[in-house]
Amino acid sequence: MKRVGDAFKNKGTTGHEAMHKQLTDLDYPAARIHRMPDHAGAPRMRIDLRTMGGHLALEVTASGSGAVAEAFGAPETEDVEVADVTRGPSPDAPAS
Repeated sequence: MKRVGDAFKNKGTTGHEAMHKQLTDLDYPAARIHRMPDHAGAPRMRIDLRTMGGHLALEVTASGSGAVAEAFGAPETEDVEVADVTRGPSPDAPAS
């Protein structure tokens, strides 16, 4: 996650196409990068990192000054699209 954040630091990424290019430049396979609806006007992508029985995926949200990458779990079977996984509230999020 830090690697993604560092790659986007001070890049001013504001669109999905630029974000996709930066992620492929980090050697993430294009077929594993999924465009998501914007979050509060910021472009968002998910990277499917599930290989060999893993559950890991990343959600990357870009901003004018960088990006935030958050890891989350996805079902092991790849018949479930990572873009369709519903994420719950972050365990660090304050209760309302």
